[in-house]
Amino acid sequence: MPGKRIAIIGAGPIGLEAATYACLRGFDVVVIEKRTVAANVRSWGHVRLFSPFGINSSKWGRGALSESRLPADDALLTGAEFFEHYLLPLSQHSLLQGRVKENTRVVTIGKRRLWKGDAIGSRSRLESPFTLLTESEANGEKIVEAEFVLDCSGTFGNHNWLGDGGVPAIAERQNSDRIDYCLPDIAGKDRERFSGHRTLVAGSGYSAATAIVALGELVGREAPAEVFWLTRKAAMTPLPLIDGDTLSGRVDLTTKANQLVSNADSRVTWLPASCVRQIATDEDGNVQVTIEEYAEQGGSSCKVVLVDNVIANVGYHPDRSLYEELQIHECYVSQGPMKLAAALMGET
Repeated sequence: MPGKRIAIIGAGPIGLEAATYACLRGFDVVVIEKRTVAANVRSWGHVRLFSPFGINSSKWGRGALSESRLPADDALLTGAEFFEHYLLPLSQHSLLQGRVKENTRVVTIGKRRLWKGDAIGSRSRLESPFTLLTESEANGEKIVEAEFVLDCSGTFGNHNWLGDGGVPAIAERQNSDRIDYCLPDIAGKDRERFSGHRTLVAGSGYSAATAIVALGELVGREAPAEVFWLTRKAAMTPLPLIDGDTLSGRVDLTTKANQLVSNADSRVTWLPASCVRQIATDEDGNVQVTIEEYAEQGGSSCKVVLVDNVIANVGYHPDRSLYEELQIHECYVSQGPMKLAAALMGET
């Protein structure tokens, strides 16, 4: 299908890789990025990846940049290094010249001359091109048409909520300016905000573990401060070790995070089987977090902790409003395409 138009939403790692491959195959490509190239990666540029460069880049991307000095395949890069040495050069390659539209937002996607309920299951719907309403400060609103659309916008920036069942905790939305839903640079530019201050970290993944390890190292060197680590499920440790894990950085992160909650001198308190019920701010500027702890035999109890900072590393979700005018068969659990989700989950 060379010559066909492909609109790619998002100029992050996946969007740039997809655009490079499509250009190599002869497609007419446009990449639409609501901010700047790899803006999300740059926002966590201080974080070091525990997966090596060789599996965070493609053979066609490395091939396009063969004349550049690329990192070694086994290099463990920070987000900033990944951007500087790979993503930015890839976006500037002659293959993508003039194709990446920064600071341009896709408002919604439809089908030419077809509303959502039209031509259900018919070939005419398949053959009708997509229409994308885009918006930018420089060019206003424009319509872009394409035979194919790849949503590579990712999930980062569309955070989940702290409350039970995935709904916002009471007054969470009103106090969202006191909550970090990403990974702050605890050892760097955000150091003063966390040094000597009490912090609650919510989450049971590697982002939360990264924050806990950074806070643990900060507390160990500087003025004492309390750190609370809240996880939703009960377990022997906050993070499980993966048997035979070949990513040494992930093993190291998991081990350090788990050791912090078992070390009485670390000042990190683990709160398993818990969720945030309510968030409030008192007259002294403290954040009052009401935590609900689930009992093994059923029931629950609540307690209030006073902190200065709340880090909510509770995951992200896709922006489904982009394609609400399309006929999408998606998994009700993962929100991915149904057939792909079923295959990944082992369904027939």
